[in-house]
Amino acid sequence: MTAQDYLHKAFLLAKGANLKQIRPNPYVGAIVVSQLGEIIGEGYHQKAGEAHAEVIAIQAALLKHPNLSEATLYVSLEPCSHSGKTPACTDLIIKHKIKKVVIGSLDPNPLVAGAKILADNGIIVETFITPEIVELNSVFNINQIKKRPKYILKSATTMNGHIADRFGNSHWISNAKSRAFVHQFLRARVDAILTTAKTVINDNASMNIRMENTAPTELNVIVIDKHLDLLKKENEQLPVFYKRTDSKIYLVTDKTYEGQLRADVEIIKVDVINKEIKLDQLSSLLLGKNICEVLIEGGGHLNASMIHEKLVDELFMFICPSIVLDSSALNTFSLDQEQKIDESIKLSLLETKIFDADILLHYKVLS
Repeated sequence: MTAQDYLHKAFLLAKGANLKQIRPNPYVGAIVVSQLGEIIGEGYHQKAGEAHAEVIAIQAALLKHPNLSEATLYVSLEPCSHSGKTPACTDLIIKHKIKKVVIGSLDPNPLVAGAKILADNGIIVETFITPEIVELNSVFNINQIKKRPKYILKSATTMNGHIADRFGNSHWISNAKSRAFVHQFLRARVDAILTTAKTVINDNASMNIRMENTAPTELNVIVIDKHLDLLKKENEQLPVFYKRTDSKIYLVTDKTYEGQLRADVEIIKVDVINKEIKLDQLSSLLLGKNICEVLIEGGGHLNASMIHEKLVDELFMFICPSIVLDSSALNTFSLDQEQKIDESIKLSLLETKIFDADILLHYKVLS
């Protein structure tokens, strides 16, 4: 097997983790290979605060080979070199005199200098940057580099780009298969949904995860609610206020609330400038609450504001087989400001899917 083959096996191991159990940590898989090319230890990071992949793999290898001085460690991500909830992995690698370490992607965290430390201690270090490994940790990389959650934006639109009629009615633009995909593959992977009080009220939305033949699963929801409309008595029976045991409703405002809040409701105070929430400030606060990936499900103004502030990383656009002719129908993206065509936001198409007559276009935002 080649180095890339071993790294691919480490990648497959890393994918075995439950992403919501490891956050805010990255996916990591590791394999220890003997001088004869035999895999003698393997492991992957399974839960934040617990053993890293390298530790699990090395401990497994030691049960078979107490001397690892001729072994090679293949690890999908650069080994950590700082102590936190767990000791530095570089210390363990150096302690057991592992001869060589092959790395599939570098850690963007500036506190990590594992490759250099290993090399400085006489260990052979090779790096093969592997696109599939880098992409696997896209959330972690964005968290570390941009100091905010990864944002993905989902919208279902008519053929001519409307998300609702002029009265706000949008049920249902997309079909059942498209909606099932949203719950199973988008809502299920994120830490929270970002929306607005207007959307929650108009759609009578629960903002949970619903899949066929299973009970609904709760999910954090972040609601931009500048006037704390959701706390008004007439809204206390909204479906979003279902009983929660391990999730919260975060209300984003610059106001102070003097009343008694439910245990599962928390107010996040964010500055409002010219009637607009400071989205970059909100993003920093959300990451501090271990909200690492967020799905945006809002109206045209929120969608456009997030794009305009360069906070959206990916788009999932469901193009549905209907046309609304009303010029006052609600648009997918809507900001009241001039933008020339050469200033348009550039996208890169990642994939397409077809759900009966609906077409899903999955884009990466380039600018």
